[in-house]
Amino acid sequence: MAPPTEQPRVGIVLVSHSRPLALAVKALVEAMAPDLPLAVAAGTGPDRSELGTDAMEILEAIQSVSMGAGVLVLMDMGSAVLSAETALGFLDDEIKAKVRLCAAPFVEGAVAAGVVSHIGGDLEAVEREALGALSQKSSHLAPDSTASTFTPSAAPQAEVETEIVLPVRNPHGLHARPAAKLVQAAARFRAEIRVFNATTGKGPASARSLSGIGALEILQGQQIRLAASGPESEAALQALGALIASGFGEAEEPASSSSNDPAPVSTNGLLPVSDGIALGPLFLFSAGEPVIPDTPAENRSAELQKLREAVAAACIDLDTERKEPGIGGVSDDRAAIFEAQRILLDDPALWEAADRAVTEDHANAAAAWRQSTEKLRRQYEGLSDDYLRRRGADVSDVGRRVLAKLGIETAAPPIPAHPSILVCDDLTPSEAVRLRDTAVAGVICLAGGRTSHGAILLRNLGIPALAQARARVSELREGVPAALDGTTGELWIDPAPELRAELESRRDLSRVARIRELEEALRPAVTRDGHRVEIAANVGGVDDARNARHSGAEGIGLLRTEFLFLDRASAPNEEEQYQALRAIFDAFGPGPLVVRTLDAGGDKNLPYLGMPKEANPFLGVRALRISLRHPELFQTQLRALLRAGDGRELRIMFPMVADVEELDRAIVAVETAHRSLVAEGRAHLWPVPTGIMIEIPSAALLADALARRADFFSIGTNDLTQYTLAADRGNPALGAYHEPFHPAVLELIARIVEAAHRHGKPVAVCGEAAADPVAARLLIGLGIDELSVASRAIPRIKAIVRASRLADLHVQALAARQASTIVAVRAALEPPPGD
Repeated sequence: MAPPTEQPRVGIVLVSHSRPLALAVKALVEAMAPDLPLAVAAGTGPDRSELGTDAMEILEAIQSVSMGAGVLVLMDMGSAVLSAETALGFLDDEIKAKVRLCAAPFVEGAVAAGVVSHIGGDLEAVEREALGALSQKSSHLAPDSTASTFTPSAAPQAEVETEIVLPVRNPHGLHARPAAKLVQAAARFRAEIRVFNATTGKGPASARSLSGIGALEILQGQQIRLAASGPESEAALQALGALIASGFGEAEEPASSSSNDPAPVSTNGLLPVSDGIALGPLFLFSAGEPVIPDTPAENRSAELQKLREAVAAACIDLDTERKEPGIGGVSDDRAAIFEAQRILLDDPALWEAADRAVTEDHANAAAAWRQSTEKLRRQYEGLSDDYLRRRGADVSDVGRRVLAKLGIETAAPPIPAHPSILVCDDLTPSEAVRLRDTAVAGVICLAGGRTSHGAILLRNLGIPALAQARARVSELREGVPAALDGTTGELWIDPAPELRAELESRRDLSRVARIRELEEALRPAVTRDGHRVEIAANVGGVDDARNARHSGAEGIGLLRTEFLFLDRASAPNEEEQYQALRAIFDAFGPGPLVVRTLDAGGDKNLPYLGMPKEANPFLGVRALRISLRHPELFQTQLRALLRAGDGRELRIMFPMVADVEELDRAIVAVETAHRSLVAEGRAHLWPVPTGIMIEIPSAALLADALARRADFFSIGTNDLTQYTLAADRGNPALGAYHEPFHPAVLELIARIVEAAHRHGKPVAVCGEAAADPVAARLLIGLGIDELSVASRAIPRIKAIVRASRLADLHVQALAARQASTIVAVRAALEPPPGD
């Protein structure tokens, strides 16, 4: 939410014994509330590296951020408060009157205060929100207070709550990662938000509590109800509703690569978790239990401060883990897992239980934290949904991280020095990341599952794995030779020499193929008979662009710009869009850059446009229709695009074009943006190619007329399939329709290609079908010129192109077009002889 610029904002001073801690908190606050008057006074000694606080530095910090609206000072522990009180004595009375020493917790209070100051709150509001994070310092600055926890200010009881009810589309419901996004988004608004499972009646839970939301067990297809009150309740529900309707931004992937897709169960009952073959002796891997001291807390305030500092340090570690690369660069799955764990550490349920254990039971920090996390873990494991039950492992994992920061080390199980297959009960995320660049050849989990966060990270690391092996635990003995196939779910104990040799050969061939794919990723994708296919990347940010280049992308085939417009209270201005686009273009480097204009509406609502509710938003005002109805919004984006494209191979693509008139109006809008930039003397790209996404059957049927005006086509197979077959792709009951092999969809794609090629225009596919190996061959056979896929799929798709003959693919595509059923289409796509 953009702050008002005409008024000074409340300054914030962070006082800590530890300068690294204060700087880390400062960075956290600035990430959520940039451009604040924010100062640090921390540490002592010549370079401030020694622990302690300095009253004179605090004085200077207060003066540096005193802009007339007041200053809030947050302190980490006892002597910091004394130093701050000393500094107050040196201030002029006029400034001193507007300085508050705040009893809020250091990390949470700083973030809450920063957000409210950023949106223009006065000193009282900033202090109130900081205290609302927790009030564990109240005993020092307000000893007469009897409140052990803070109750945030709420709207008057007479105020009627605003509600929305929406279906949850995510394959595993409101699991940890989308729930974390809900918590983050809700925190941006001044509103009290309650969450219910409208289908089962469970609730309410606070929208600030990750564990509370998880306990609602909101599954795919169930209804989530949000009830909000407060000054920003309407805006909050609009933003959260858009987030829910969009599936929380979870990427749609081909079945072969989705981390959430169910895998086939093998004939021996084990669950395939991570593809590949592994051989080696079994190595029993078991983490010990931490030994928690039972000494009572002598100073309860000091124990709570120790816990806060330990959690802050664990958060920094999780941020580092989130950015570590996997086998295909920085993984979105990996980042989301560790981001969800970091948000779990802010969960009020964890903090309240730990606070009570210290203040009421006199437990020490470690014992209180252990009690709190174990209680939450048991709650997760008692849930009926299998996917949500597995989140208990994440609670244990973050619990151990914090205990380690408190000096309670759990002896980490040794990692084998020679190629071995680990046998464990389950694998936590922190244990999984330890296996990177080790001798571990494979993993067998007695419990676990394909959707556990440990399993997702194993796939990210490329380590073959099986799960649900408890029925065979008696066979899994230390040192026994074994082999596993993480693709089929097969497990062999003490395999015969002949079988072992066959498996080693299969493993080695697979490894060589993968290595060759990665090594040759930067080479063009040319078929065996000399036909080149462009392989581009679907991108949604700077990291995506950088990974795309390293993975061998020859261009950006689809840059989604929605990230600039969603989850905010006002539209981004031209300069903001220009800077964001330039950063992405710079990260990718030279090459074609296809940027899709705003594709909002449907499942991505923009509250600041005042869009009316629609009975069927997917058939309503969305995508290009929004841009054409809001010319100021459209001109701002087009001007930013043309400026950012200066000196680049930029191409502008319009989404959801229905007919020729819409395309003509969009092209006129681009010309208008060009003329306005010329009039202002601003450098920009001109002329610029313009193309369209073909996602609506009407556009497919009008492809010949559209090809006369557009410079290129890109087919969005996901929407084209759902609109052609009248099958909502978010409806699991219609799963049989959600594939690109339906004869009607193939016929439309073929007609689009033929029409475009008659006019010399290229055609790309940027839907998920482009990353499916079988579908990719079919698309090339139909005449598609470019495939745009996720970065991790690029090496594999390039290898598939190089292994194919265009002549063979044409024959298969012709046979597929003549088929009248999906089964017949698949039969026509069997690999040709000798392939």
